Amino acid sequence: MPEVFKGKIVPGGGARNPLSVSSLDRRMFVTGAAAASLGTSFGARADPPLGSFRSGVAATEREATRSTGRYRDELVKDLSQLTDLSYKSQGAKWWNFNTFITPIEQFFIRNTYATPRPLLDPRVDPKHWQLNIHGNGIERPLTLTYDDLLGMPSRSIVATMECAGNGRSLFWAQQGESQVKGNGWGLGAVGQAEWQFVPMSHILGLVGLKKTAKWALMWSGVDSKIPGQPSDTGRPLPVSELLQRGDDIGLAFKMNGLDLPLDHGGPVRVIVPGWTGAASIKWLTEIKIADHNFWAPLNSFDHIFQGPTYKAPKAEPGDEFRFTTADQILGPMVTWLKPKSLLTLPIVVTEPHAMPHNYPLKLGEKPRVKAGKRSMLGYAWAPQHGVARVDYRIDGGDWQVARVQGPNMRRYTWVRFHFEWDAKPGPHVIETRTTDLGAQKQPETEIAFNSGGYEFWGVPKFHVDVMG
Repeated sequence: MPEVFKGKIVPGGGARNPLSVSSLDRRMFVTGAAAASLGTSFGARADPPLGSFRSGVAATEREATRSTGRYRDELVKDLSQLTDLSYKSQGAKWWNFNTFITPIEQFFIRNTYATPRPLLDPRVDPKHWQLNIHGNGIERPLTLTYDDLLGMPSRSIVATMECAGNGRSLFWAQQGESQVKGNGWGLGAVGQAEWQFVPMSHILGLVGLKKTAKWALMWSGVDSKIPGQPSDTGRPLPVSELLQRGDDIGLAFKMNGLDLPLDHGGPVRVIVPGWTGAASIKWLTEIKIADHNFWAPLNSFDHIFQGPTYKAPKAEPGDEFRFTTADQILGPMVTWLKPKSLLTLPIVVTEPHAMPHNYPLKLGEKPRVKAGKRSMLGYAWAPQHGVARVDYRIDGGDWQVARVQGPNMRRYTWVRFHFEWDAKPGPHVIETRTTDLGAQKQPETEIAFNSGGYEFWGVPKFHVDVMG
């Protein structure tokens, strides 16, 4: 097993004791200063303005007229640096990525409903927040306040967060799977942050885990269509996972050194590194640990694999159902995510319904760059085992090894990579491929169909027109 990056454990490590990330300076991550040694073509690379991939277009009219986005009432933070899909889905502009840690303003948002606000629901106010931990799988039920949580030992981990629907657009654009449904994320449903959290190993020690415990239901309790109405948002984790990774899974209250923002689950969310983001339940208010399984929308008919190659699990006697029924269990839930890679280029969008409100390209249009020598920047991640190598090829030629830039923290984190390309005029296709330390490699073959378009991890194709 590759070494897992361990942050410093801090007794009472809440807002009173800011946490430093091992011996590495947080500023290096956020500003990308670690790339400086690679030269200005990579390390000091400036973010291209929206529309710079289109000939003669400085910015789209849509972008010029919006500041915080269309969804001011449903979401909290400024949305101008995100791709505008819907009030519950705001993608990252991955073609602008150039830092190791994703700034919060550039971090994607994927909600089930509008972000809960303290003014409408005091349960997300740190002064009133409580977490109820109960169930027949523990010895001692416990209710925690926010101050209780801040007083507990905490640690910090650098980890990607990725929606299982990231790359869904490539089911349409590369495989012609028109039956796939969902938002057109492109490659923008991923980001990397420093998360500060109380480990579940500590929580389990407080409540006394019974040997009969099998599943832990992580439940929002406040994430609902109408503030104050019953919430249907939550997802179970197997207790075996909590025992195996109890120091890595936990209750997060900070993101990039700041109090966890509301749009990202503040004041407290679950953090489950390596699994689909749906497992990291936001606005957490309940954990129920029991000797049976739990079924809810997020593991019965949503964020599950449904297709001809997948077999739906079956409920067992005594299982608990919330907002779903046994006949609605349609497929296995998404858990670990596979190795992936991207270049900081927008991809071709082929489906009209998948076009974000402020995407820099028109439907079917390819990005355009000038001819000449270029340093191509990309990101690669493999959360289950860590990145071993990254390869690239151009126009179907031989695979070549890209240069991986440090730091490479292995498991849970991404790396930046780059390669030099002497771009000749004309159309070109660039492909990238990640291989992880468990020998998993992004496949060149088609990814098995599933109706939700989850976990596309095939080799991505970046079409580009080079202008003379």
